[in-house]
Amino acid sequence: MKHTLARLTGMLLVLCLVLSGCNLIAIDPIMQMDEDMKALKEDYATVLATYDGGELKKEEVIANFLYMYSYYGSMYSMMGYMLDDALIDSFKENAIEVILQNRAIEREFEARGLSLTEEQKASLKEEMEATWQEAYEYYLMNAEGETEEERAKRAELNMYRDGYIKEHIERELTDAVMHETLTESVRGEITDISEEDLKAAYEERVIEDEDAYNYDYASFEGAMMDGLVVVTWMPEGYRTVKHILVIPEADVLDAVNDAREAVEDAEMNIADLEEELAAVNDDDAEDADEEARSAEEIQADIDAANAELPALKTAVEAAESACLASVQDKLDEIYAAIDAGEDFNDLIAQYGEDPGMQNEPTMSRGYYVSADSESWDPEFTKGAMLLENVGDVSETPVIGASGLHIIRYESDVVPGAVPYEEIRDALYTETLERTRDDRLNEMLVEWTDALNAKVDVSKFTLDLSQYGY
Repeated sequence: MKHTLARLTGMLLVLCLVLSGCNLIAIDPIMQMDEDMKALKEDYATVLATYDGGELKKEEVIANFLYMYSYYGSMYSMMGYMLDDALIDSFKENAIEVILQNRAIEREFEARGLSLTEEQKASLKEEMEATWQEAYEYYLMNAEGETEEERAKRAELNMYRDGYIKEHIERELTDAVMHETLTESVRGEITDISEEDLKAAYEERVIEDEDAYNYDYASFEGAMMDGLVVVTWMPEGYRTVKHILVIPEADVLDAVNDAREAVEDAEMNIADLEEELAAVNDDDAEDADEEARSAEEIQADIDAANAELPALKTAVEAAESACLASVQDKLDEIYAAIDAGEDFNDLIAQYGEDPGMQNEPTMSRGYYVSADSESWDPEFTKGAMLLENVGDVSETPVIGASGLHIIRYESDVVPGAVPYEEIRDALYTETLERTRDDRLNEMLVEWTDALNAKVDVSKFTLDLSQYGY
């Protein structure tokens, strides 16, 4: 019995030492990261798509997916929304489609007998190394670890996790060059548009523009201001104007804007009170809310607010007078030059402070303004529409939120379709570019379809928490 107890005691001591020793043995972080890398590589070797002559693995698409997830995740978060599973799946599908299209581009590039020069290859490899190194330094700076070796290992692990893989970086850079070369080749195949096709495009655009701009005045005004597209249809009630903007000192202009805002707030408050009063008067006595204010109380507030309005409006007049006085000498110079018959465009160049009047297309065509305009300062719109005849200039400057405007009525805009002859050349250039773009997009679809790809998005599994999301 004594010997048995001794043996049991000895075994218990050994067991205690073993168990306690487990807490004393630290896991080697380098070994752990090696294991993590091995597991990650096994996961990233998952085939997500097969196509004629090849396959697509998770490691090839992960970077594109994470970019979309991060970008749209941030956008949705700012708007108070979260990404749902359907949207995340669409990111996965899109990431796969992008790389499949690259594979199709590689195949078409070779089929056309094209190739990269040795200089291009060397340059791409150099760019890849620079891209990888820049990313590595960022990851290293943010890597955890007690030693330099651990931090370096952690940086490389995290880079691989996020798709920063040299082989794929270089391939994507190469694909971009191939895409550019093919784009030039395909677009160059279309050198002209027939007059018949151009007129057909014109008629189609007139219908599109009428539908787009008939009520969306902001879009019309923006299109005329940026000049990026040819506008073929004009809404009713528009005129073009140019102006000389004179900007006073900030404190002087701010005083005007603040005084005007005070009047607007007071008038809105009165309108709200009158609405409240009307609601009280419309309510039946039986339905009246016990906590609702009486008509007498509301009327008293209305009277008090109305009593304050004259003083607020007087403050606006005083601020406007001070604003005018602060730049009166400059205004006198400008009006003297106008009265002397000097060219208004020359005066804009000499005195104006609006960049829009110094850059095309608005420098030549002016701003498109109507009584229903949505793009301009209301004071500017009002001042522009008060001018009665083409060539008229503001008798006194219009004080707007951004400064003082001396406005000239340039022309009346004829509503309806813009005559074909007036925009024929500009429309030709734009239509030729659109036709080339359409052809390129059609070819990209054809090349990608020819891969006969079979995609299995269900294999694109991810634990997004491992990526810091």
